[in-house]
Amino acid sequence: MISTEIVRKELHEILKFGEISNAPILSRFLEFIIEKKLSGHEEEIKEYTIGVKGLGKPSDFNPQLDAYVRIHAGRLRQVITKYYLGPGKNDELIIEIPKGTYIPVFHLRDSLEKADGTSEEQHSMLFASLNDNNHSGNGHKKPVLAVLPFHNLSSENSKDYFVAGIGEQLSTDLARFQNISVISYYSTYKYDSAIKDLQEMKKSTDIDYVLTGSVRFVNDMVRLNVQLILAESGAIMFTENYSRHLTTENIFDIQEQIVSEVLNAVADDNGIIIMHRAHASSFTKTENLNVQEAIYKYFDYLSDYDPAKFQLAVYALEKAVAVEPHNALASALLAGLYTDIYITKPEKDDWVLTKATELAQSAARFDPQCQHAQKVMAWVLLLASKKEKSLEAIERCIKLNPKAASILSTMTLAYVCQGEYTQAYKWLQETAHLSPLVPGSAKFAFAIYYFHTKEYQECQKWLDRLMPLETPFLLLFRLSVNGKMNHKQSSKFSRDIEDLKPHAEDIISRMVPDLSLKGEIMEGLKLAGLTVK
Repeated sequence: MISTEIVRKELHEILKFGEISNAPILSRFLEFIIEKKLSGHEEEIKEYTIGVKGLGKPSDFNPQLDAYVRIHAGRLRQVITKYYLGPGKNDELIIEIPKGTYIPVFHLRDSLEKADGTSEEQHSMLFASLNDNNHSGNGHKKPVLAVLPFHNLSSENSKDYFVAGIGEQLSTDLARFQNISVISYYSTYKYDSAIKDLQEMKKSTDIDYVLTGSVRFVNDMVRLNVQLILAESGAIMFTENYSRHLTTENIFDIQEQIVSEVLNAVADDNGIIIMHRAHASSFTKTENLNVQEAIYKYFDYLSDYDPAKFQLAVYALEKAVAVEPHNALASALLAGLYTDIYITKPEKDDWVLTKATELAQSAARFDPQCQHAQKVMAWVLLLASKKEKSLEAIERCIKLNPKAASILSTMTLAYVCQGEYTQAYKWLQETAHLSPLVPGSAKFAFAIYYFHTKEYQECQKWLDRLMPLETPFLLLFRLSVNGKMNHKQSSKFSRDIEDLKPHAEDIISRMVPDLSLKGEIMEGLKLAGLTVK
Protein backbone atom coordinates (compact mmCIF):
# COMPACT_ATOMS: atom_id res chain seq x y z
CA MET A 1 0.00 0.00 0.00
CA ILE A 2 1.45 3.37 -1.04
CA SER A 3 0.72 6.04 1.54
CA THR A 4 -0.59 9.53 0.78
CA GLU A 5 2.47 11.01 2.49
CA ILE A 6 4.90 9.24 0.13
CA VAL A 7 2.93 10.43 -2.92
CA ARG A 8 2.82 14.05 -1.72
CA LYS A 9 6.54 13.95 -0.92
CA GLU A 10 7.26 12.73 -4.47
CA LEU A 11 4.94 15.38 -5.92
CA HIS A 12 6.87 18.04 -4.00
CA GLU A 13 10.17 16.77 -5.46
CA ILE A 14 8.84 16.77 -9.03
CA LEU A 15 7.44 20.30 -8.64
CA LYS A 16 10.95 21.51 -7.77
CA PHE A 17 12.25 20.19 -11.12
CA GLY A 18 13.15 23.17 -13.31
CA GLU A 19 11.05 22.29 -16.35
CA ILE A 20 7.94 22.07 -14.15
CA SER A 21 8.71 24.82 -11.63
CA ASN A 22 9.13 27.22 -14.56
CA ALA A 23 5.87 26.10 -16.17
CA PRO A 24 2.89 27.09 -13.96
CA ILE A 25 0.42 25.30 -16.23
CA LEU A 26 2.21 21.96 -15.84
CA SER A 27 2.52 22.46 -12.08
CA ARG A 28 -1.22 23.14 -11.73
CA PHE A 29 -2.02 20.20 -14.02
CA LEU A 30 0.06 17.73 -11.99
CA GLU A 31 -1.13 18.99 -8.60
CA PHE A 32 -4.77 18.87 -9.68
CA ILE A 33 -4.80 15.28 -10.95
CA ILE A 34 -2.75 13.92 -8.02
CA GLU A 35 -4.89 15.64 -5.36
CA LYS A 36 -8.06 14.37 -7.03
CA LYS A 37 -6.59 10.85 -7.10
CA LEU A 38 -5.56 11.00 -3.43
CA SER A 39 -8.94 12.35 -2.33
CA GLY A 40 -10.76 9.52 -4.11
CA HIS A 41 -12.34 11.72 -6.80
CA GLU A 42 -10.96 10.00 -9.90
CA GLU A 43 -14.25 10.66 -11.69
CA GLU A 44 -13.21 14.34 -11.86
CA ILE A 45 -9.95 13.56 -13.64
CA LYS A 46 -11.42 14.17 -17.08
CA GLU A 47 -10.42 16.49 -19.88
CA TYR A 48 -13.19 19.03 -19.32
CA THR A 49 -12.77 19.13 -15.54
CA ILE A 50 -8.99 19.45 -15.76
CA GLY A 51 -9.38 22.32 -18.22
CA VAL A 52 -11.97 24.26 -16.23
CA LYS A 53 -11.18 23.49 -12.57
CA GLY A 54 -7.48 22.74 -12.89
CA LEU A 55 -6.22 25.06 -15.61
CA GLY A 56 -8.72 27.92 -15.47
CA LYS A 57 -10.47 27.50 -18.81
CA PRO A 58 -13.96 29.09 -19.11
CA SER A 59 -17.04 26.99 -18.42
CA ASP A 60 -17.85 26.78 -22.15
CA PHE A 61 -14.53 24.97 -22.78
CA ASN A 62 -15.10 22.24 -25.39
CA PRO A 63 -12.38 19.52 -25.39
CA GLN A 64 -13.61 18.20 -28.73
CA LEU A 65 -12.68 21.49 -30.40
CA ASP A 66 -9.82 22.64 -28.18
CA ALA A 67 -6.76 20.42 -27.67
CA TYR A 68 -5.45 22.59 -24.78
CA VAL A 69 -5.54 19.84 -22.14
CA ARG A 70 -4.23 17.12 -24.47
CA ILE A 71 -1.29 19.26 -25.54
CA HIS A 72 -0.25 20.06 -21.98
CA ALA A 73 -0.78 16.46 -20.91
CA GLY A 74 1.73 15.44 -23.57
CA ARG A 75 4.19 18.06 -22.34
CA LEU A 76 3.70 16.92 -18.74
CA ARG A 77 4.39 13.27 -19.60
CA GLN A 78 7.62 14.28 -21.35
CA VAL A 79 8.81 16.42 -18.43
CA ILE A 80 8.07 13.66 -15.91
CA THR A 81 10.07 11.29 -18.10
CA LYS A 82 13.01 13.70 -18.02
CA TYR A 83 12.73 14.02 -14.25
CA TYR A 84 13.01 10.25 -13.71
CA LEU A 85 15.94 10.05 -16.11
CA GLY A 86 17.66 12.83 -14.18
CA PRO A 87 17.21 13.96 -10.58
CA GLY A 88 14.51 11.38 -9.86
CA LYS A 89 16.37 8.34 -11.18
CA ASN A 90 16.73 6.86 -7.66
CA ASP A 91 13.41 8.04 -6.18
CA GLU A 92 11.48 5.45 -4.16
CA LEU A 93 8.21 6.27 -5.91
CA ILE A 94 7.47 6.67 -9.62
CA ILE A 95 4.47 8.71 -10.76
CA GLU A 96 3.16 7.99 -14.24
CA ILE A 97 0.30 9.35 -16.36
CA PRO A 98 -0.47 6.49 -18.76
CA LYS A 99 -1.42 7.44 -22.31
CA GLY A 100 -5.13 7.29 -22.94
CA THR A 101 -6.01 8.58 -19.46
CA TYR A 102 -5.21 11.51 -17.18
CA ILE A 103 -5.43 9.46 -13.96
CA PRO A 104 -1.96 9.16 -12.38
CA VAL A 105 -0.54 5.78 -11.37
CA PHE A 106 1.97 5.25 -8.53
CA HIS A 107 4.68 2.56 -8.52
CA LEU A 108 7.34 1.63 -5.98
CA ARG A 109 10.67 1.45 -7.74
CA ASP A 110 11.81 -1.66 -5.91
CA SER A 111 8.85 -3.66 -7.20
CA LEU A 112 10.09 -6.36 -9.54
CA GLU A 113 7.00 -6.04 -11.69
CA LYS A 114 4.82 -3.00 -12.29
CA ALA A 115 1.06 -3.04 -11.88
CA ASP A 116 0.69 -3.33 -15.65
CA GLY A 117 3.03 -6.31 -15.87
CA THR A 118 5.96 -4.29 -17.22
CA SER A 119 9.38 -5.00 -15.69
CA GLU A 120 11.68 -2.31 -14.25
CA GLU A 121 14.05 -2.87 -17.16
CA GLN A 122 11.23 -2.39 -19.66
CA HIS A 123 10.14 0.79 -17.90
CA SER A 124 13.67 2.13 -18.12
CA MET A 125 13.73 1.32 -21.83
CA LEU A 126 10.43 3.11 -22.28
CA PHE A 127 11.70 6.17 -20.42
CA ALA A 128 14.84 6.16 -22.56
CA SER A 129 12.75 5.89 -25.71
CA LEU A 130 10.62 8.84 -24.66
CA ASN A 131 13.73 10.83 -23.85
CA ASP A 132 15.06 10.18 -27.35
CA ASN A 133 11.73 11.41 -28.68
CA ASN A 134 12.04 14.69 -26.80
CA HIS A 135 15.35 15.41 -28.51
CA SER A 136 14.40 14.24 -31.99
CA GLY A 137 13.91 16.61 -34.85
CA ASN A 138 10.20 15.94 -35.15
CA GLY A 139 9.41 15.49 -31.47
CA HIS A 140 7.15 12.91 -29.90
CA LYS A 141 3.98 14.88 -30.38
CA LYS A 142 1.53 15.65 -33.09
CA PRO A 143 2.06 18.97 -34.85
CA VAL A 144 0.12 21.81 -33.20
CA LEU A 145 -1.82 24.25 -35.39
CA ALA A 146 -3.43 27.58 -34.54
CA VAL A 147 -5.99 29.29 -36.77
CA LEU A 148 -5.69 33.08 -36.51
CA PRO A 149 -8.50 35.49 -37.43
CA PHE A 150 -8.84 36.26 -41.12
CA HIS A 151 -8.66 39.95 -42.11
CA ASN A 152 -11.34 41.78 -44.07
CA LEU A 153 -9.37 43.97 -46.50
CA SER A 154 -12.50 45.61 -47.90
CA SER A 155 -14.06 48.84 -46.70
CA GLU A 156 -17.35 46.97 -46.55
CA ASN A 157 -17.89 45.44 -43.11
CA SER A 158 -21.39 44.07 -43.64
CA LYS A 159 -19.86 40.67 -44.37
CA ASP A 160 -17.59 40.52 -41.33
CA TYR A 161 -19.62 37.51 -40.20
CA PHE A 162 -18.42 35.66 -43.32
CA VAL A 163 -14.78 36.52 -42.54
CA ALA A 164 -15.10 35.45 -38.90
CA GLY A 165 -16.96 32.33 -39.95
CA ILE A 166 -14.08 31.17 -42.18
CA GLY A 167 -11.63 31.09 -39.27
CA GLU A 168 -14.08 29.59 -36.81
CA GLN A 169 -15.18 26.81 -39.16
CA LEU A 170 -11.59 26.01 -40.12
CA SER A 171 -10.67 25.64 -36.46
CA THR A 172 -13.69 23.47 -35.70
CA ASP A 173 -13.26 21.18 -38.71
CA LEU A 174 -9.48 20.89 -38.38
CA ALA A 175 -9.96 19.56 -34.84
CA ARG A 176 -11.51 16.41 -36.36
CA PHE A 177 -8.29 15.48 -38.18
CA GLN A 178 -6.48 13.02 -35.96
CA ASN A 179 -2.92 13.74 -37.08
CA ILE A 180 -2.81 17.31 -35.78
CA SER A 181 -3.70 19.17 -32.57
CA VAL A 182 -5.61 22.43 -32.91
CA ILE A 183 -5.57 25.37 -30.51
CA SER A 184 -8.98 26.88 -29.80
CA TYR A 185 -9.80 29.61 -32.32
CA TYR A 186 -10.91 32.12 -29.69
CA SER A 187 -7.84 31.55 -27.50
CA THR A 188 -5.67 32.91 -30.36
CA TYR A 189 -7.94 35.81 -31.26
CA LYS A 190 -5.60 38.48 -29.84
CA TYR A 191 -2.65 37.37 -31.97
CA ASP A 192 -1.57 38.33 -35.47
CA SER A 193 0.70 36.61 -37.98
CA ALA A 194 3.58 39.04 -37.33
CA ILE A 195 6.79 37.24 -36.40
CA LYS A 196 6.71 38.78 -32.89
CA ASP A 197 3.26 37.33 -32.24
CA LEU A 198 4.24 33.97 -33.72
CA GLN A 199 7.22 33.74 -31.39
CA GLU A 200 5.07 34.67 -28.39
CA MET A 201 2.47 32.05 -29.35
CA LYS A 202 5.13 29.38 -29.84
CA LYS A 203 6.55 30.15 -26.40
CA SER A 204 3.18 30.04 -24.62
CA THR A 205 1.42 27.25 -26.54
CA ASP A 206 4.23 25.39 -28.35
CA ILE A 207 2.53 25.75 -31.74
CA ASP A 208 4.19 24.51 -34.92
CA TYR A 209 1.99 26.03 -37.64
CA VAL A 210 -0.37 28.97 -38.08
CA LEU A 211 -3.19 29.18 -40.60
CA THR A 212 -4.48 32.63 -41.46
CA GLY A 213 -5.37 34.83 -44.40
CA SER A 214 -7.43 37.68 -45.75
CA VAL A 215 -10.75 38.24 -47.49
CA ARG A 216 -11.59 40.90 -50.05
CA PHE A 217 -15.06 41.64 -51.47
CA VAL A 218 -15.16 43.16 -54.95
CA ASN A 219 -18.66 43.74 -56.35
CA ASP A 220 -20.24 40.28 -56.32
CA MET A 221 -16.95 38.41 -55.95
CA VAL A 222 -15.19 37.20 -52.82
CA ARG A 223 -11.44 36.60 -52.95
CA LEU A 224 -9.88 34.63 -50.15
CA ASN A 225 -6.14 34.28 -49.58
CA VAL A 226 -5.02 31.49 -47.22
CA GLN A 227 -1.53 31.01 -45.79
CA LEU A 228 0.00 28.23 -43.73
CA ILE A 229 2.99 29.60 -41.81
CA LEU A 230 5.78 27.81 -39.96
CA ALA A 231 5.61 29.32 -36.46
CA GLU A 232 9.31 28.95 -35.68
CA SER A 233 10.58 31.01 -38.61
CA GLY A 234 7.55 32.71 -40.13
CA ALA A 235 8.21 30.93 -43.44
CA ILE A 236 5.15 30.45 -45.65
CA MET A 237 4.54 26.71 -46.19
CA PHE A 238 1.43 27.03 -48.34
CA THR A 239 -0.55 29.82 -49.94
CA GLU A 240 -3.62 29.68 -52.12
CA ASN A 241 -6.16 32.11 -53.52
CA TYR A 242 -9.85 31.29 -53.91
CA SER A 243 -12.25 33.43 -55.97
CA ARG A 244 -15.96 32.79 -55.98
CA HIS A 245 -19.11 34.51 -57.22
CA LEU A 246 -21.07 35.45 -54.10
CA THR A 247 -24.82 35.84 -53.62
CA THR A 248 -27.01 35.99 -50.55
CA GLU A 249 -28.25 32.50 -51.43
CA ASN A 250 -24.87 30.76 -51.81
CA ILE A 251 -22.71 32.54 -49.22
CA PHE A 252 -22.66 29.63 -46.76
CA ASP A 253 -22.17 27.08 -49.52
CA ILE A 254 -19.15 29.07 -50.71
CA GLN A 255 -17.75 29.17 -47.18
CA GLU A 256 -18.19 25.40 -46.83
CA GLN A 257 -16.61 24.74 -50.22
CA ILE A 258 -13.51 26.86 -49.56
CA VAL A 259 -13.05 25.48 -46.04
CA SER A 260 -13.23 21.90 -47.35
CA GLU A 261 -10.53 22.56 -49.94
CA VAL A 262 -8.27 24.22 -47.37
CA LEU A 263 -8.78 21.39 -44.88
CA ASN A 264 -7.64 18.71 -47.29
CA ALA A 265 -4.78 20.74 -48.71
CA VAL A 266 -3.41 21.38 -45.20
CA ALA A 267 -4.46 18.59 -42.83
CA ASP A 268 -5.41 15.45 -44.75
CA ASP A 269 -3.15 12.38 -44.66
CA ASN A 270 -1.35 13.62 -47.77
CA GLY A 271 -1.69 17.30 -46.86
CA ILE A 272 1.03 19.93 -46.43
CA ILE A 273 1.55 19.47 -42.68
CA ILE A 274 1.81 15.67 -42.68
CA MET A 275 4.03 15.58 -45.75
CA HIS A 276 6.27 18.30 -44.29
CA ARG A 277 6.67 16.22 -41.13
CA ALA A 278 7.12 12.99 -43.06
CA HIS A 279 9.91 14.41 -45.19
CA ALA A 280 11.66 16.17 -42.30
CA SER A 281 13.51 13.06 -41.12
CA SER A 282 15.90 10.89 -43.08
CA PHE A 283 14.14 8.55 -45.50
CA THR A 284 16.52 5.66 -44.85
CA LYS A 285 16.82 6.09 -41.08
CA THR A 286 15.08 3.29 -39.17
CA GLU A 287 17.15 2.85 -36.01
CA ASN A 288 16.08 4.74 -32.87
CA LEU A 289 12.93 6.10 -34.45
CA ASN A 290 10.33 7.42 -32.05
CA VAL A 291 6.71 6.40 -32.47
CA GLN A 292 5.63 9.61 -34.18
CA GLU A 293 8.46 9.34 -36.70
CA ALA A 294 7.41 5.75 -37.44
CA ILE A 295 3.92 7.06 -38.15
CA TYR A 296 5.40 9.62 -40.54
CA LYS A 297 7.21 6.80 -42.36
CA TYR A 298 3.75 5.49 -43.21
CA PHE A 299 2.61 8.84 -44.61
CA ASP A 300 5.86 9.23 -46.51
CA TYR A 301 5.07 5.90 -48.21
CA LEU A 302 1.61 7.24 -49.14
CA SER A 303 3.20 10.10 -51.05
CA ASP A 304 4.40 7.86 -53.89
CA TYR A 305 3.77 4.19 -52.89
CA ASP A 306 7.46 3.39 -53.26
CA PRO A 307 7.95 -0.35 -52.36
CA ALA A 308 11.16 0.50 -50.48
CA LYS A 309 9.25 3.01 -48.35
CA PHE A 310 6.59 0.38 -47.75
CA GLN A 311 9.13 -1.97 -46.20
CA LEU A 312 10.59 0.82 -44.06
CA ALA A 313 7.12 1.81 -42.88
CA VAL A 314 6.27 -1.78 -41.89
CA TYR A 315 9.55 -2.19 -40.02
CA ALA A 316 9.26 1.17 -38.23
CA LEU A 317 5.63 0.64 -37.22
CA GLU A 318 6.31 -2.86 -35.95
CA LYS A 319 8.96 -1.38 -33.65
CA ALA A 320 6.60 1.44 -32.64
CA VAL A 321 3.79 -0.94 -31.70
CA ALA A 322 6.28 -3.00 -29.66
CA VAL A 323 7.25 0.15 -27.71
CA GLU A 324 3.71 1.56 -27.41
CA PRO A 325 1.25 -1.33 -27.81
CA HIS A 326 -1.62 0.95 -26.75
CA ASN A 327 -0.95 3.53 -29.46
CA ALA A 328 -4.13 3.22 -31.52
CA LEU A 329 -2.89 5.14 -34.54
CA ALA A 330 0.37 3.17 -34.88
CA SER A 331 -1.54 -0.13 -34.53
CA ALA A 332 -4.15 0.97 -37.07
CA LEU A 333 -1.57 2.04 -39.65
CA LEU A 334 0.38 -1.19 -39.25
CA ALA A 335 -2.86 -3.16 -39.64
CA GLY A 336 -3.50 -1.23 -42.85
CA LEU A 337 -0.11 -2.21 -44.24
CA TYR A 338 -0.78 -5.85 -43.37
CA THR A 339 -4.11 -5.71 -45.23
CA ASP A 340 -2.21 -4.33 -48.24
CA ILE A 341 0.10 -7.34 -48.04
CA TYR A 342 -2.89 -9.68 -47.79
CA ILE A 343 -4.59 -8.11 -50.81
CA THR A 344 -1.53 -7.84 -53.05
CA LYS A 345 0.12 -11.22 -52.50
CA PRO A 346 -0.80 -13.63 -55.33
CA GLU A 347 -1.34 -16.47 -52.85
CA LYS A 348 -3.74 -16.12 -49.94
CA ASP A 349 -2.03 -15.77 -46.54
CA ASP A 350 -4.55 -16.11 -43.71
CA TRP A 351 -1.91 -15.37 -41.05
CA VAL A 352 -1.43 -11.86 -42.42
CA LEU A 353 -5.18 -11.16 -42.27
CA THR A 354 -5.34 -12.58 -38.74
CA LYS A 355 -2.51 -10.28 -37.64
CA ALA A 356 -4.13 -7.27 -39.33
CA THR A 357 -7.44 -8.08 -37.63
CA GLU A 358 -5.83 -8.33 -34.18
CA LEU A 359 -4.10 -4.97 -34.63
CA ALA A 360 -7.27 -3.34 -35.96
CA GLN A 361 -9.32 -4.64 -33.04
CA SER A 362 -6.71 -3.43 -30.56
CA ALA A 363 -6.62 0.03 -32.15
CA ALA A 364 -10.43 0.35 -32.12
CA ARG A 365 -10.56 -0.87 -28.52
CA PHE A 366 -7.88 1.53 -27.26
CA ASP A 367 -9.37 4.52 -29.09
CA PRO A 368 -12.85 4.14 -30.67
CA GLN A 369 -12.51 7.74 -31.93
CA CYS A 370 -9.44 6.90 -34.01
CA GLN A 371 -10.64 7.25 -37.61
CA HIS A 372 -7.79 5.16 -39.00
CA ALA A 373 -8.75 2.36 -36.58
CA GLN A 374 -12.35 2.36 -37.85
CA LYS A 375 -11.11 2.52 -41.44
CA VAL A 376 -8.94 -0.57 -41.12
CA MET A 377 -11.68 -2.35 -39.13
CA ALA A 378 -13.97 -1.85 -42.12
CA TRP A 379 -11.38 -3.41 -44.41
CA VAL A 380 -10.46 -6.44 -42.30
CA LEU A 381 -14.17 -7.19 -41.91
CA LEU A 382 -14.64 -6.80 -45.67
CA LEU A 383 -11.74 -9.19 -46.32
CA ALA A 384 -13.29 -11.66 -43.88
CA SER A 385 -16.62 -11.42 -45.80
CA LYS A 386 -18.46 -9.93 -42.81
CA LYS A 387 -20.43 -7.43 -44.82
CA GLU A 388 -22.87 -6.06 -42.22
CA LYS A 389 -20.17 -5.46 -39.64
CA SER A 390 -17.94 -3.91 -42.30
CA LEU A 391 -20.69 -1.50 -43.34
CA GLU A 392 -21.21 -0.52 -39.69
CA ALA A 393 -17.49 0.22 -39.37
CA ILE A 394 -17.57 2.29 -42.58
CA GLU A 395 -20.41 4.40 -41.19
CA ARG A 396 -18.58 4.90 -37.88
CA CYS A 397 -15.44 5.89 -39.75
CA ILE A 398 -17.12 8.46 -41.98
CA LYS A 399 -19.05 9.94 -39.06
CA LEU A 400 -15.81 10.69 -37.19
CA ASN A 401 -14.69 13.09 -39.93
CA PRO A 402 -16.67 13.24 -43.19
CA LYS A 403 -14.30 15.91 -44.54
CA ALA A 404 -11.11 13.84 -44.60
CA ALA A 405 -10.94 13.15 -48.34
CA SER A 406 -8.27 10.43 -48.27
CA ILE A 407 -10.06 8.32 -45.66
CA LEU A 408 -13.47 8.98 -47.17
CA SER A 409 -12.19 7.74 -50.53
CA THR A 410 -10.99 4.42 -49.06
CA MET A 411 -14.41 3.95 -47.50
CA THR A 412 -16.13 4.52 -50.85
CA LEU A 413 -13.86 1.85 -52.33
CA ALA A 414 -14.96 -0.50 -49.55
CA TYR A 415 -18.59 0.33 -50.37
CA VAL A 416 -18.28 -0.51 -54.08
CA CYS A 417 -16.35 -3.72 -53.43
CA GLN A 418 -19.30 -4.90 -51.35
CA GLY A 419 -21.90 -3.90 -53.94
CA GLU A 420 -23.21 -0.80 -52.09
CA TYR A 421 -23.24 1.40 -55.17
CA THR A 422 -25.78 4.04 -54.14
CA GLN A 423 -23.91 4.91 -50.96
CA ALA A 424 -20.60 4.70 -52.75
CA TYR A 425 -21.58 7.15 -55.48
CA LYS A 426 -22.92 9.63 -52.93
CA TRP A 427 -19.60 9.69 -51.07
CA LEU A 428 -17.57 9.64 -54.30
CA GLN A 429 -19.23 12.88 -55.33
CA GLU A 430 -18.53 14.30 -51.89
CA THR A 431 -14.87 13.31 -52.15
CA ALA A 432 -14.60 15.13 -55.46
CA HIS A 433 -16.08 18.25 -53.83
CA LEU A 434 -13.70 18.12 -50.86
CA SER A 435 -10.51 18.30 -52.84
CA PRO A 436 -9.63 19.23 -56.43
CA LEU A 437 -7.09 16.37 -56.35
CA VAL A 438 -9.13 13.17 -56.24
CA PRO A 439 -7.36 10.53 -54.08
CA GLY A 440 -6.21 7.32 -55.76
CA SER A 441 -8.65 5.07 -53.91
CA ALA A 442 -11.53 7.28 -55.09
CA LYS A 443 -10.32 6.97 -58.69
CA PHE A 444 -10.25 3.20 -58.23
CA ALA A 445 -13.74 3.28 -56.73
CA PHE A 446 -15.03 5.35 -59.67
CA ALA A 447 -13.55 2.77 -62.06
CA ILE A 448 -15.29 -0.13 -60.30
CA TYR A 449 -18.55 1.83 -60.10
CA TYR A 450 -18.57 2.46 -63.86
CA PHE A 451 -17.59 -1.16 -64.49
CA HIS A 452 -20.73 -2.14 -62.55
CA THR A 453 -22.88 0.24 -64.63
CA LYS A 454 -21.31 -1.22 -67.80
CA GLU A 455 -19.87 2.18 -68.79
CA TYR A 456 -16.54 0.63 -69.69
CA GLN A 457 -15.09 3.64 -71.51
CA GLU A 458 -15.65 5.76 -68.39
CA CYS A 459 -14.21 2.97 -66.26
CA GLN A 460 -11.08 2.93 -68.42
CA LYS A 461 -10.69 6.71 -68.08
CA TRP A 462 -10.57 6.44 -64.29
CA LEU A 463 -8.11 3.54 -64.47
CA ASP A 464 -5.86 5.65 -66.69
CA ARG A 465 -5.84 8.38 -64.02
CA LEU A 466 -4.49 5.99 -61.41
CA MET A 467 -0.87 5.95 -60.39
CA PRO A 468 0.78 3.11 -62.39
CA LEU A 469 0.59 0.43 -59.71
CA GLU A 470 0.84 -3.15 -60.92
CA THR A 471 -0.92 -4.99 -58.09
CA PRO A 472 -2.37 -8.45 -58.89
CA PHE A 473 -5.96 -7.24 -58.61
CA LEU A 474 -5.38 -4.20 -60.82
CA LEU A 475 -3.64 -6.27 -63.49
CA LEU A 476 -6.59 -8.66 -63.63
CA PHE A 477 -9.19 -5.89 -63.41
CA ARG A 478 -7.62 -3.98 -66.31
CA LEU A 479 -7.66 -7.17 -68.36
CA SER A 480 -11.31 -7.76 -67.49
CA VAL A 481 -12.23 -4.21 -68.55
CA ASN A 482 -10.41 -4.76 -71.84
CA GLY A 483 -12.33 -7.99 -72.34
CA LYS A 484 -15.66 -6.25 -71.71
CA MET A 485 -14.83 -3.37 -74.05
CA ASN A 486 -13.36 -5.31 -76.95
CA HIS A 487 -14.73 -8.87 -76.66
CA LYS A 488 -11.39 -9.87 -78.14
CA GLN A 489 -9.49 -12.85 -76.85
CA SER A 490 -5.73 -12.72 -76.66
CA SER A 491 -3.65 -15.73 -77.59
CA LYS A 492 -0.73 -14.54 -75.52
CA PHE A 493 -0.53 -12.79 -72.15
CA SER A 494 2.30 -11.10 -70.33
CA ARG A 495 4.38 -13.15 -67.93
CA ASP A 496 2.78 -11.31 -64.99
CA ILE A 497 -0.71 -12.34 -66.09
CA GLU A 498 0.36 -15.93 -66.74
CA ASP A 499 1.84 -16.12 -63.23
CA LEU A 500 -1.43 -14.83 -61.73
CA LYS A 501 -3.65 -17.20 -63.70
CA PRO A 502 -3.70 -20.05 -61.11
CA HIS A 503 -4.67 -17.57 -58.37
CA ALA A 504 -6.93 -15.25 -60.39
CA GLU A 505 -10.27 -16.20 -58.86
CA ASP A 506 -8.86 -16.09 -55.33
CA ILE A 507 -7.29 -12.66 -55.95
CA ILE A 508 -10.63 -11.30 -57.19
CA SER A 509 -12.55 -12.94 -54.32
CA ARG A 510 -10.33 -11.40 -51.65
CA MET A 511 -10.87 -7.87 -52.91
CA VAL A 512 -14.47 -8.22 -54.07
CA PRO A 513 -16.78 -10.17 -51.75
CA ASP A 514 -19.83 -9.05 -53.74
CA LEU A 515 -20.69 -12.12 -55.82
CA SER A 516 -22.39 -10.21 -58.64
CA LEU A 517 -19.42 -7.88 -59.15
CA LYS A 518 -16.99 -10.78 -58.86
CA GLY A 519 -18.94 -12.66 -61.54
CA GLU A 520 -18.80 -9.68 -63.91
CA ILE A 521 -15.02 -9.35 -63.46
CA MET A 522 -14.52 -13.07 -64.03
CA GLU A 523 -16.67 -12.89 -67.17
CA GLY A 524 -14.48 -10.03 -68.45
CA LEU A 525 -11.38 -12.17 -67.94
CA LYS A 526 -13.02 -14.96 -69.91
CA LEU A 527 -13.91 -12.56 -72.72
CA ALA A 528 -10.29 -11.45 -72.78
CA GLY A 529 -9.25 -15.07 -73.23
CA LEU A 530 -7.99 -15.84 -69.71
CA THR A 531 -9.47 -19.22 -68.81
CA VAL A 532 -9.57 -19.62 -65.04
CA LYS A 533 -10.17 -23.04 -63.56
